[in-house]
Amino acid sequence: MLFRNKLLRFGAVLMVTVLSVVFTGTTQAQMVELVLDVGDTSALPGEQVVIPVYLSNYIDTIAGFNFWVQLGRPDIMEFTTAVATVIDTSYWICQEYSGPDCIDSVLVTAEDPWDFLHIDTNEVVVGSLDTTGTLISGWEYVDSRSLGGIPYDLTVVGLANLFPPPVTPGIPPQEGGVLIKLLGTVYDIPDTMTERTVNIYVETSTLDHFGFSDPWGNSIGLSCGWVPDTSFWLCTLWAGEVCLNWQQVSGPPYDSTSIDSSWVCVLDTNAVQVLDGSVTVLVPPPPLYGDVNCNGSVDIADLVYFVDYMFLGGPPSPCEENFDCDDDGLITITDLICLVDWMFPPQ
Repeated sequence: MLFRNKLLRFGAVLMVTVLSVVFTGTTQAQMVELVLDVGDTSALPGEQVVIPVYLSNYIDTIAGFNFWVQLGRPDIMEFTTAVATVIDTSYWICQEYSGPDCIDSVLVTAEDPWDFLHIDTNEVVVGSLDTTGTLISGWEYVDSRSLGGIPYDLTVVGLANLFPPPVTPGIPPQEGGVLIKLLGTVYDIPDTMTERTVNIYVETSTLDHFGFSDPWGNSIGLSCGWVPDTSFWLCTLWAGEVCLNWQQVSGPPYDSTSIDSSWVCVLDTNAVQVLDGSVTVLVPPPPLYGDVNCNGSVDIADLVYFVDYMFLGGPPSPCEENFDCDDDGLITITDLICLVDWMFPPQ
């Protein structure tokens, strides 16, 4: 390592050149290439809920994707999940042996020549997805798992094609199609709860958990460029004006700097837009007393249903609270009288 500013030991001023990094595509206005939109929906307490995720891809064909969603209110709902045993098999080829022992190996695919394999068995939390009628119906691989091992986050992965052929087509340019449907369960929360909206966030800060690809393996909507990486050094041992030992430090005081560059890619938010979604938990409507067949109205059919249930062994009502016509907390003959009086009031 060559350091040219050893005179700093005598108080010389170090001039640092500020490097400007311009990422591809950020110097001018850029059209939107892709929009991922988690839909807004609603549900009643205790209900299953379907959360549509919409996709608009205006330029490229989509052949693969992954995204990570998280619930903002784990006290209100969870994703529909199950615990599954997953067996992961990896294949390795040895590149260097020491006698009979392999001391250096690389990971290969199952179709490549390999020397040994490694099998891991894991218990994972997998999410329930619905691809019926979606843009990825018929894709060869669709999966979702919780990264945290809890039902409040899901990373969703889809690949149109797996080796070998036939080739499954990707998603050609289109607007507003349903990419996938996420499934969740709303808890039986009290009617008195005031804040009843669950925000669903898409994590985009790391490309490990968010990305879309075309059929040729090119990532969509990335901005890349060389980024300077500056290191600071402090001399710990001088011989006259010559430093004999350097120590890397986090910042001032220091005697010298070295600058390396790294090729870095980030999500271009001008090209890729992500819209978070929500689930609003509705307050259940009050019971419609007398509507014992649960069709939303009170009429002669309810009276027939009530008599059949009370005297002839008929089926109970799916909305049993509606039997309580007089609202006394009990289901008795007085409720039947109440219903008759309501339908045929005394003249």
